[in-house]
Amino acid sequence: MLPSQGREASSILVPRSKSDRNIQKLQLITMINEDLIKKAASVVKVRKTKNGLFGDVGSALVSDNGKVYVGICANVGSNTICAERTAIGPMMTDGEYKITKIVAVWKDENGIIYVIPPCGNCRQYIRDIEEGNLETEVVLDKDKVVKLKELLPYYDWWQKVS
Repeated sequence: MLPSQGREASSILVPRSKSDRNIQKLQLITMINEDLIKKAASVVKVRKTKNGLFGDVGSALVSDNGKVYVGICANVGSNTICAERTAIGPMMTDGEYKITKIVAVWKDENGIIYVIPPCGNCRQYIRDIEEGNLETEVVLDKDKVVKLKELLPYYDWWQKVS
């Protein structure tokens, strides 16, 4: 361990300064985001049929109770169900409605993973199932998250027209 990283006490890293704590926090966020991205990518298994495309987008979320749920996109001629929604369904079946963190990914034909933000419908759906989900962290990259309310900037805008 490098001296600038802090001291180890009972296998817990003890930061020496505020900047060390900020670096540690960023490393922890990056690790958690990376794990969630990998979890979402692990369910991407593309299946094409004559009527649709399944599994080209994967999603993973962490519920308020810390449980991880995953889902895939199902796109058929009559409907499209986003990966976020298929992850949210089992969460709600378990009686949970609050999402702490969520990510969606798409893989290209070369296996390169892209993190993608939720579509407008999913953003609204996440908000509608639980008002507190406005605080949900939406993963946009390994080291970038935004709150859902930042993606829905006018979620509470009602202006009376005189």
